Amino acid sequence: MKRPVARTTAAVTEVVGAVARGRKDGRSARWAEHRAARRGELIEAAMGAIREYGPGVGMDQIARAARTSKPVIYRYFADKADLYRAVVTQTAGTLLERVVTALDGVTDPRAELAAGVDAFLSMLEEDPELYRFAVSRPIDRDADDVVRDYTSTIGEIITQRLRGHLAEHGRDPAAAQPWGIATVGFLRAAGDWWIDHHDDMTRRQLADYLTSLLWGGAAGVYALGGVEVDNRPSEYLFPAL
Repeated sequence: MKRPVARTTAAVTEVVGAVARGRKDGRSARWAEHRAARRGELIEAAMGAIREYGPGVGMDQIARAARTSKPVIYRYFADKADLYRAVVTQTAGTLLERVVTALDGVTDPRAELAAGVDAFLSMLEEDPELYRFAVSRPIDRDADDVVRDYTSTIGEIITQRLRGHLAEHGRDPAAAQPWGIATVGFLRAAGDWWIDHHDDMTRRQLADYLTSLLWGGAAGVYALGGVEVDNRPSEYLFPAL
């Protein structure tokens, strides 16, 4: 029995529609991929311009670095603040990644602290202008919220590790939370000072000094939990002690 014309027409229409939707979805996917890739390129160009011109970089300088025009940039970002926040997000993410990578596989408490401090300072030393722009002096409240989210994550990593060490010794891990938060604030404050005073202290000196100061406090936290740790001062800065 032959299929009625109406049903055949409907079936053909459905197939044609499905093909058209597939083509549209394919174009949409390709455009989304292109847009994401182009945004990434423009973010990298903006970061390069910041390194060259400092945190006061303007859109004209970014456009030159990207070898394009401001109108083209605004096809991919709503406005200047949108681009700047994307730079802040990527920079803060890189800082977090450095710290996480530095702590990977390290189990000794003091070695953990030293590795985290050095990873934090390494970014300030290698990318001072970008750090100034993105972390030290965020452009607006939204950007500052991004930085807070990432630094809070670092604080939580420190907290979890300290809590784990205390729990391992059967002690109350409650002291870990405020210490983890305070450690991040301490490092940011010291980093904000050092980024403008590199001539006063090398990265190695500052890393060792901050580690000694922080470990002195961390050792106190361990002591509150009844855990004995080596709390001798840094042999590098205080060789005679």
